[in-house]
Amino acid sequence: MLMNKKGLRILLLVCIVLPIVIFITQIDFIAVFQELMKIGSKFIIILLITFIAYLFGTIAWWVCLGPQRNELSLWELFGVRQIGETVGLYNPSSVVGGDMLKTEMLKSYLISDDNAAASVVISRVTAVLSQLCLFILSLCWLLVTSSDQLPIFWLYAVLVAVTLSLALKILFFYLLNKKRIRNVEMGDRTGLWKRIRSTISNLVHETQYFFQHKRSLFWWSYFFFFLHWVVGSMEFYFILRFLGFDVWLMQGVLLDMGVIAIKSIGAFVPGQIGVEEIGNKVVLAAIGIQAATVWITVSILRRARQLCWILIGAVWYILIRKDISKVFRHGNPVRQS
Repeated sequence: MLMNKKGLRILLLVCIVLPIVIFITQIDFIAVFQELMKIGSKFIIILLITFIAYLFGTIAWWVCLGPQRNELSLWELFGVRQIGETVGLYNPSSVVGGDMLKTEMLKSYLISDDNAAASVVISRVTAVLSQLCLFILSLCWLLVTSSDQLPIFWLYAVLVAVTLSLALKILFFYLLNKKRIRNVEMGDRTGLWKRIRSTISNLVHETQYFFQHKRSLFWWSYFFFFLHWVVGSMEFYFILRFLGFDVWLMQGVLLDMGVIAIKSIGAFVPGQIGVEEIGNKVVLAAIGIQAATVWITVSILRRARQLCWILIGAVWYILIRKDISKVFRHGNPVRQS
């Protein structure tokens, strides 16, 4: 039994590390270095922007933990989130694998199993809903400012995208407002399929309960995730400004939302290698920037930023593991300050 657990841990570690290694080996470090030399110290601004965006995302998740948020500091949660998001981005299981890792890591901070899983799911819901809101706003802005310049095909495509996004958002809120599904007791969980169904049912129940009884916390999480997406979109804005393009902030938002939509199609590809680059090319062409050198430069700089955060996530993981090991080595189940 012990050997099986050890083998499972090794397999899990390989599944996490291997996609990241593949991603890193696909990077042209010479090209990255050359582009970083051109940008110079301005690259720090890009890292600062993403740090602020990730911090807003962490606060949005921290809110969803309820009273148990006091079991760990905001910076510890930042580390947990960064590790989980990195695994989700570079693992074939996408956000599912990353969110599962977040849940497991939260348990190490004495967050209850149910609250850990529920907070991850609830924060994912508020993240998606706020993202849909920003996506709709950016498309509406495009229609208002450029509808007369868009080809008829793209005009209809934007209208369809707005309609589908609105419908999806309405469906989400309808399900959240619905009468809650009965919480399935642990004793009812017999068999793998029934355990999976009961787990999903309970998570849906917790999300509905949170929305219906803790609306202020739900909307605070929604608000901070909205800021997370807005600030994150500024990466495109500043990169294009550094390259000499006179772009608007809303164009940066539109570009980022467009790339995220395209990346979601290839979410199973570790690191979205190739998918993100195609997304960059498509969205830049949509605002009239078609030079190959530009989208290649943008792609390289965004990949360089990802490499930096992979390194930061790895260091944070080592520090978190050491901190957790200290607590349990001393036989003290209570989190130390």
